[in-house]
Amino acid sequence: MESYKDSGLHPDIIRGVEALGFETPTPIQKLSIEHLLENKTDLIAFAQTGTGKTAAFSLPILNQLDSNVQHVQAIVLAPTRELCLQISKDIASYAKFMDVRVTAVYGGSPITNQIRDLQAKPQIVVGTPGRTLDLINRRKLRIEDVQFLVLDEADEMLSMGFQDELDAILANTPEDKQTLCFSATMPEGMKKLTNKYLNDPKEISAGKKNISASNVEHELYVTSPRNTYEAMRRIVDFNPNMYGIVFCRTRRETQSFAEHLVNDGYRAEAIHGDLSQAQRDDVMARFRKKSLSVMVATDVAARGIDVTDLTHVINLNIPDDPEVYVHRSGRTGRAGASGISIVITHGRNMRKVKELERLIGKTFETKEVPSGDEICQIKMRGAIDDLVAMKPQAALDSALLEEALDKLAHLSKAELIEKFLGHETALVLKRYRGAGNINEAARAVKERARREGGGSSRDGSEEGFKTVVVDLGYRQNVNPSRLMGLINDIMEGQKVKIGKIDMDKTFSKIDVEERFADEIATKLTGSTTGSYTVKAYSEESKSGGRPQRSSSFSGGGGSRSGYKGGSDRGGRREGGG
Repeated sequence: MESYKDSGLHPDIIRGVEALGFETPTPIQKLSIEHLLENKTDLIAFAQTGTGKTAAFSLPILNQLDSNVQHVQAIVLAPTRELCLQISKDIASYAKFMDVRVTAVYGGSPITNQIRDLQAKPQIVVGTPGRTLDLINRRKLRIEDVQFLVLDEADEMLSMGFQDELDAILANTPEDKQTLCFSATMPEGMKKLTNKYLNDPKEISAGKKNISASNVEHELYVTSPRNTYEAMRRIVDFNPNMYGIVFCRTRRETQSFAEHLVNDGYRAEAIHGDLSQAQRDDVMARFRKKSLSVMVATDVAARGIDVTDLTHVINLNIPDDPEVYVHRSGRTGRAGASGISIVITHGRNMRKVKELERLIGKTFETKEVPSGDEICQIKMRGAIDDLVAMKPQAALDSALLEEALDKLAHLSKAELIEKFLGHETALVLKRYRGAGNINEAARAVKERARREGGGSSRDGSEEGFKTVVVDLGYRQNVNPSRLMGLINDIMEGQKVKIGKIDMDKTFSKIDVEERFADEIATKLTGSTTGSYTVKAYSEESKSGGRPQRSSSFSGGGGSRSGYKGGSDRGGRREGGG
């Protein structure tokens, strides 16, 4: 299949695709369309962000819909409202010349409006798991006759803790439906999901799983945690044409970093879960128009951001799940363009860097955070280039021109240029005058990590903090946000400081304020997440309720993901993005 015209799709679908300017299917679209037009078996498709996944599943589904049937024939589940809206918009565009109705249902918007949309009897519903299940329970959305169920970014839905919602939704669907699972990665929870709900699925991939795109460069900057913002700002200044996303771990960090950038004069904005849908739409509209050059985002809020020409992705943390890094870096280097994915971290995280290198099949280029002098030189060269390229906007008044020539006549050409550059770069010169070196000895730290091998680097909790061990890890589809949410739930009304979180496959270690540690361990024990009953203990009181999940639960050895509190140390943490 060299073009959509050769695909076997209905002419009206091809018209819709070509009206958008597309002629040639992407690799994942070729494989998916060919399979779904010829087979009724379930499908697992691996594809990175930006490879045309929506068309890969929606075009063959549109081809098989009956527009005369007045009930939901296909349901698409996606992790966030942004992605949900993007998918529904794309499907509606593909179906422009068809009599097909598409409805999006998602949280953060009045449910009454969505119920009214469902009463129009759409053939396709795109929804987030929580709102979809809510509408099913209200008996406003009936999916017992669906022919197609699509799980888009299924790995992310699991990492966000939607296992129970997915179970409940899938229980309402017929056994003979065709289930399509699209994902960039295959974590352990995904394997369990596909084994449980897909029947002898065919597996397709547009490339090696979890491997980074060849046109994306990976750069590493090593500095102390207190210099993270300064390092990011210098990198932004050193790349004056940057158009990128900065990823943070929490909503609070996202808002804080964005506010700092705005206060420092950058065209930046935050996008996270605390914003209303209208606010998110406004931020995204300005970012797409390039009124903003930098958007600071959580992973969750960034889902559904479909921008093809990002130059940079900056990671202000190494994700606890290394596969999340593949998602992030895949947002740049699209459509054949080159891109740069940057990690800013500290020396104790070198083992995690090596994990990423193994996962993506590439080596990070360790670079120095630019010095103040280097940034000033870049800014001056940019000012010179801008001056050369500048075209006069309007003729100067002759009298004003004469006055200017008279006042500047005593200056030589060199003096004029020096004054001009000083004026144009005054802000950056002031900002970086006397700026010090904020690099850690990255190569030495990396070499030490290589020599020491894979042991744990955890040296115990910080002063004033105590470690609580809980028998929840990646295998239980739990992430740090979920752990913090559990603590917030059981300690409602109390302001608890949370420090470092180390996660393994079957257990986690959480540093909390020492005065709350025993109470948290006691209250966590017996609490539930999903269908699992939690056990926990504080490290200095291991009797009684100590979990016995596995021989390695007490924390010896193994590969853990370290989550460090950073600038949020001073307050109670938020869970989720």
